[in-house]
Amino acid sequence: MKAYLAAGIVILLSTAASAQAGPKEDLLAVDRAFARASLDKGYDQAYIANLATDGQTFTGAAPIKSKADAVARFNDPKRPHADPKVKITWVPDTGGVSADGTLGWTEGHSSHVGPGVSTTGHYMTVWVKENGAWKVRADIGNTDPKP
Repeated sequence: MKAYLAAGIVILLSTAASAQAGPKEDLLAVDRAFARASLDKGYDQAYIANLATDGQTFTGAAPIKSKADAVARFNDPKRPHADPKVKITWVPDTGGVSADGTLGWTEGHSSHVGPGVSTTGHYMTVWVKENGAWKVRADIGNTDPKP
């Protein structure tokens, strides 16, 4: 009897945890996974994997105009790439998802740390559902003011 009671409690707790997770939590998890992939695979490749077909960035000297643009830039050895010695990290603080579940946003804090670089900043990413998966549609960030 105790085994059945324990199993029932585990099922109830699992169901309650699943019921609390929702679209916003799922999107925040995708953003955190993107950040981990940036460290594991390198920023350029993680960005390509997470960018929507029509995804854009709005920072840097030459913002990305689409996924095709990102692929061409990041796979061309003659073009500038993210320095693998500079670790780009970020953590979403919050976000939201539209009522129909097709559009979302995350925002949080970021850092760039490596040889000759040490900055922190704030970012905002707009996400869209593309073939059932969250992909970056628009990404913008800034650096924190110097103290």
